[in-house]
Amino acid sequence: MKIKYITNVRLPTSRAAGYAIMKMCSEFAKAGVNTELYVPKKENNDNKQDPFDFYKIEKNFQINRIPGLDLLALTEKFGRIFYWIDIIFFLALSKLLIKVGKDDILYTRDYLVALLFSRQNVFLELHDIPRAKSLFKLSIKKAKKIFVLNNNLKNELINLDIAENKIFISPSGVDVEEFDINISKEEARKKVDLPQDKKIVLYTGHLYAWKGADVLAESSKLLPDVLFVFVGGTESELGDFMNKYGVAKNVLIKSFVSHSIIPVYLKAADILAIPNSAKEKISSRYTSPLKLFEYMSSRGPIVASDLPSIREILSNENCVFSRSDDPKSFAKSIEKILNNPDLVHAITNKSFESVKQYSWRVRVNNIIVSMKNEG
Repeated sequence: MKIKYITNVRLPTSRAAGYAIMKMCSEFAKAGVNTELYVPKKENNDNKQDPFDFYKIEKNFQINRIPGLDLLALTEKFGRIFYWIDIIFFLALSKLLIKVGKDDILYTRDYLVALLFSRQNVFLELHDIPRAKSLFKLSIKKAKKIFVLNNNLKNELINLDIAENKIFISPSGVDVEEFDINISKEEARKKVDLPQDKKIVLYTGHLYAWKGADVLAESSKLLPDVLFVFVGGTESELGDFMNKYGVAKNVLIKSFVSHSIIPVYLKAADILAIPNSAKEKISSRYTSPLKLFEYMSSRGPIVASDLPSIREILSNENCVFSRSDDPKSFAKSIEKILNNPDLVHAITNKSFESVKQYSWRVRVNNIIVSMKNEG
């Protein structure tokens, strides 16, 4: 078996997708599968660092760069036409330049790959369902199998007349040992320059509206003695967020940091927050956040939006839920955790035990078995 992973993703990138793609390729290789990753060569990429060094991932597979345009930044200003030009150019060159053997497997997160390489063995990993479904439905029917993050995505595909036996549920993954580090809260706070005398609620990741960071920041106004720390976000996201919340005495905003330092931040916190919004399907039904599994692995108590996507993994036994898009509810849940050490002990133990089934290795091994069964 040889896997050729094709995806129109800039590498390296601060987006979680980049890390997940690299981890999947590395785990495929560790499982004994010859693996090659094909991504666009973006001449305007600000980050020239080697992706293996950037993500601290073993260099056990090959990265191939396909010539590409760099038009995605124009999408916000001039419309999605530039998105389509960008991806079609990349996929057309991929079709032209990538030599696919009879027994090769094409693995991708881009549904158009299934359409373009319809005569090959295409396995699709699906994280979302677009609003415009005509081309999407045509494409996914060409895939040999579709790997989805949760039951919500599976059920929606079934409603689109995709055979149930063609769909395989595969939540996101984590390296548990990477986040279950042996460091005290005091030591962790020294390393990342956080105060020792505050209760800290931590959020890591991007600041998109559907991620709910604004909701968590609004809840900080109700808990003036608690420090709310936000770690992540790109320059384009940080401006508005800093203007809204950066002046508050109990809000600390830090821009994107290396993935390798995130475990220290998690150990420094008293509470870890997943405030996803219910206003978009990608948040309420489709997502399987990498941060969720990282939080669980770090043994920190989690407060999370009560959404179908989050309840795929969490329950009342291993976290405290809040009403999504409701700062008052998040503030009450945070107080509940801070005032109840026995609750913290119970939910963190349950959370850590349950996360072990979601390792990257388990995820990849299950996918490999599923692909072989199709062969």
